[in-house]
Amino acid sequence: MTPHENFQLYWDGERPERIPFSIYGAFCGSLRENPDWVALFERGLVPTYWVSTISKSAKDVERVVNTYQEDGNTMRRTTLKTPVGEIYTTALVAQNTVPYWPQKYWLAMAEDFRVRTWIVENTEISPAFDNYDELQKQVAPWGLVLPMIGRTPIQTILVDDAGLEQFSYHLVDLEDEMMTLYQVLLVNFRKIVEINAEGPGRYIECAENFTAETLGPVRYEQFLLPVYKECLPMLHQAGKIVGTHYDGKLSSTRQAIAAAPIDHIESFTEPPEGDMTLAECRAVWPEKGIWSNINVGLFDLPADQLQIEIRRKVLEGAPDGRLLALEISEDLPVNWQQGIPAIMDELGY
Repeated sequence: MTPHENFQLYWDGERPERIPFSIYGAFCGSLRENPDWVALFERGLVPTYWVSTISKSAKDVERVVNTYQEDGNTMRRTTLKTPVGEIYTTALVAQNTVPYWPQKYWLAMAEDFRVRTWIVENTEISPAFDNYDELQKQVAPWGLVLPMIGRTPIQTILVDDAGLEQFSYHLVDLEDEMMTLYQVLLVNFRKIVEINAEGPGRYIECAENFTAETLGPVRYEQFLLPVYKECLPMLHQAGKIVGTHYDGKLSSTRQAIAAAPIDHIESFTEPPEGDMTLAECRAVWPEKGIWSNINVGLFDLPADQLQIEIRRKVLEGAPDGRLLALEISEDLPVNWQQGIPAIMDELGY
């Protein structure tokens, strides 16, 4: 049985030959450059790649990008100019030119919401299925390409547009402006889901970056659960499997998550980063798949102790051998050349 077939069984809720094991392909560089990675892929480690299968085109929006120096750092300012005003964000630029999380977010005041809402309303969304096919060719035979539908409206505002601190103030001070933006984002999210229901790929990822302390159970049930219940069944009806990137603390929303039509929790992380164990997950979500990130701190353990922890994860998360996959999704351990083979030994690869 191939590693990809193992994942198909995991997604279907059936028992795979081995617990599937993957790593975000972005951590691996060019797939064929490093013989150490090639050896691991040939052995059964699966590099995963997330791809958007839609195209967005905003009418009458000019995008201006400038780089500059500030306190010895290279910064990037991106400005969106529209007929109703402009908004901008700034980010620290890494050595490879990939921005980190923003330093200044798009939404700081009421006027910013008006501009952002106008942009969303004037954005055309269309299929871009070739993105999937082209990436699949690039990463074959080892890579697994997974369509991604982005974030739901409230997570888009929180993670991408406002940032946690400003989001918290905006919920109170600019509630009307936020809800107006929320509603137009929801219109576009429905369209994205509809396109993906007709598109390629079996597993569809909702890239929420959710952690419960940012919303809590009340707002989860207000903003997230209704969207999931409305939109995700469209994917299920098309035969898709749906996962959400929940990489933070989840305990306070565990019952709300149980009620959500989510098939898999991807990037779930046990304590100390998260606040639920795999045993607790299995107790409250008996039929949800857990695609669990391996805590980066475990890689500091000697190989035999690391293997004991992996054994515990498997016993707690998959007592019947089902509905558990392991991955490296949050950070690449420094000593991956030693840790990953030890994990594969334990998993029987």
